[in-house]
Amino acid sequence: MDETSRTDPRHRSNVEAFESSNAIIELLARHRLVVAPHVASRLGLGLGGDADAIIEVTTMLRAAQRLGLAVLPDPLPLVPAITAAVEPQGANLAAWERQALVIAAVCTDDRIDVLLTACGRPMAEFVDGQLSRHLLLVAGHFAFADPRMRVWVHAEASLAERTAAHGSLAEAYVVLEVEEHVVWHRSLATLEGSPDLVAPLLEIAERADAAGEAERAHAVAREAESHATGGQAVIARRVAGIAALHGGFVEDAERWLGAVLTHGDECSRANVLGDYLLATALLRGDVAEPELDAQLEQAECAAALGATVAACHLPALVRATAIAAGLLAERGAAQRAARRLAQARALIEQYGLADGEWLVGRAWCALFAGDAFAEVDRADDEQVAAASAPDPRRVASERAADGTVLGGLHAVAIALELGLAGDPTAAMRWLGSRRDVAPDPRSTVAGFERSALLRAERAVAVALLDLWAGEVRRAADGLRQAACDLPIALTFGGLGAALARRLELIGTGEIGPWARAVEASLPQSASGVRREDLIDRAVEAHLFGRRSEAETLVALADERARGGFGCGLHIPGLDAAAEDASTSRTAAGPGGFEAGGAGIARRPPDARLASELRHRMRGIDRRGFDAEYAAVADRARAIRSPYERARTELMLARACSAFGAVDRAGRHLVAAEHLFADCGAVGWLRAVAAERIAQIAARRGVAEYGVTAYGVAASGIPASGAGAGAAASVDVAGDARMPADRPRSAAPQARPERPAPATTDGRSAQERAVAASDRLEDDEDDDVLGECRSAWADVLTERELEVAMLVVEGCSNREAASQLYVSVRTVEVHVGRVFTKLAVHSRVELTVLAHRMRGRLSSSRT
Repeated sequence: MDETSRTDPRHRSNVEAFESSNAIIELLARHRLVVAPHVASRLGLGLGGDADAIIEVTTMLRAAQRLGLAVLPDPLPLVPAITAAVEPQGANLAAWERQALVIAAVCTDDRIDVLLTACGRPMAEFVDGQLSRHLLLVAGHFAFADPRMRVWVHAEASLAERTAAHGSLAEAYVVLEVEEHVVWHRSLATLEGSPDLVAPLLEIAERADAAGEAERAHAVAREAESHATGGQAVIARRVAGIAALHGGFVEDAERWLGAVLTHGDECSRANVLGDYLLATALLRGDVAEPELDAQLEQAECAAALGATVAACHLPALVRATAIAAGLLAERGAAQRAARRLAQARALIEQYGLADGEWLVGRAWCALFAGDAFAEVDRADDEQVAAASAPDPRRVASERAADGTVLGGLHAVAIALELGLAGDPTAAMRWLGSRRDVAPDPRSTVAGFERSALLRAERAVAVALLDLWAGEVRRAADGLRQAACDLPIALTFGGLGAALARRLELIGTGEIGPWARAVEASLPQSASGVRREDLIDRAVEAHLFGRRSEAETLVALADERARGGFGCGLHIPGLDAAAEDASTSRTAAGPGGFEAGGAGIARRPPDARLASELRHRMRGIDRRGFDAEYAAVADRARAIRSPYERARTELMLARACSAFGAVDRAGRHLVAAEHLFADCGAVGWLRAVAAERIAQIAARRGVAEYGVTAYGVAASGIPASGAGAGAAASVDVAGDARMPADRPRSAAPQARPERPAPATTDGRSAQERAVAASDRLEDDEDDDVLGECRSAWADVLTERELEVAMLVVEGCSNREAASQLYVSVRTVEVHVGRVFTKLAVHSRVELTVLAHRMRGRLSSSRT
């Protein structure tokens, strides 16, 4: 029988676990193995950071265990790497010392007095013998000095040795009068089932779950189920399933709760229905409504159920219906969510039931569906519209003011509503002050309030609020640290995984192994995340200068948004046409609602204002440029989010450059660069650098070739027949673009039309200008790299300098290795040394340093 999970050793900090989990994810990615970040953290702690052991153990785990959807075995399985590392040390142990390590390996807690009592040995023998090399004995607690030793000792011990260890621990806890641990170790020391142990084991499991120890609760309930029969077995499966769900182990939860639905009575089936719907939705992506419909049909004949059955059946059914409504709203099905809430409300009013679960479900639905949900809800029952469908912004403010919070999930909904109302920083402070929200006394599940699942919801909500506030770096760091302990991918219908991808893309310029590991836990049917994936690819294409590809991807995402496929809450990406249309048709309502914006994620005021300003600049023409530019630039100062402000500044720089306002374009570009750097959006600095090179190329085109990069002669005569009054536009990526029927023009005034002069090589001036622009961009890149090469030559070796230059040019390690005819590992070593010598931490930082050095070196020469 399996033992319960142990607490992590006291000598390891959260920061150490955080750093090692990222390294483990990258290590396993090189071997084509994917593990969730919180699983990687557990593997690192449980195996002492042994790379070979981590790889071998990971290959032995099931896919669900790697992704955190099923409980890890405890201890972890023994693999050859562990045996090779630990067995020579174990061979020197005396028999009693080896048995003492077995006792330590299966002990419930880490108290030294328990270990001494169970072993029957004094402390002096522990200190003087070999045990002091394998156990850390500090301040009344013990821990394995090498966690691999625990794995080896447990696996090498026989069943009789492990059973004897549990018996010794049970006797020790009797002496120390810790009844809970007595029951646990007696159950594991019993080779035959003992029904008398079931009830006390279930009490232990329920207390552990209520205390937030879901994995321990699951292990104890699983042990109880092995001793139980009949009705007791059904109860044990229910407790095990709920505990597994609270820990995020949704595959285990679906299996346990599905067994209750199959073998339980009416009350048991009703009590687990809501949790089963949640588990299946998190595991498979879809809400399993047929079972809910079947039980709702039975509820119509509640009188036939009997008073006792109805008393437990109906409240549980209200809870299940409210949970289904929230899950549907997360997935964009506002009408189905409203119908489910109406069914729950009808049961509450008909039988006089508590409405706490319904109120939380209603707040959750309003959070994701916004006005679309409110309209459906009002249409469903106009008589109670005023009471049941209030303005969510007003409700959030009132709840925050009077302190009426119906549990942790309700607090998350209220905080996000406050953020959508315009002050995400205040919303974060408010949510932080409600960290220990007392569970609603009307709720039937107390353990959820301290569960890993709810803590993951809170962590993602805080990261989203940080991003709405424009603090990209803080959002990314907080989400990464939370991912080491919590199943963040399961939150908000997949929004947690989409947020992880977007933050990594904005922060580094690419989606790396960490974000892909988070995303791997999602079901394939997460349509909202697939829409966000299109936006991610569009952002990546935009950052690397592939504007046409970015436009196409945003258009596809726009189509999905119009079809109602989205994550419900705004994750800053690139502006879509649907967002622009919604913004231009009507002013946004309170709380981020936008009438007529079907499928458009709810956005905070800063995001709405920034999108509106970028949309205005897309329709600008030459005649109205000065006035419109002044109005947009003035309103842009009201954007409080540094990230949204930086994107708007970048758009203004491109628009000014397109219309020949070079000085203004330069000022906006500097503002964008500093805002992006300050908020942590380092990935966008690549776009800023590309725009600066394009502007320099445009200026050199006039000075050196007599033609601008946009096809205008130095005299101001357009290279084609369109007048200067023709409208300019800015594409969805924020790039200034002239109409398709003529080339770009920076002419301040209209000029008489005349043919473009031909050259001796048969090319027109326009063709020659385009070729010159391409050469100038290459020349500018060469200037940047040449200056960096000269500056870095005194710091780096010749080979390190070659590698650094290739990294700045955008080459991957594999591409650099191919060009230099060396191994990928050699390039990795050189990259690490370059990072150390130049005090940077990533490839993006190195690229940014190179482009910034150009400015510093140029200014030092003037």
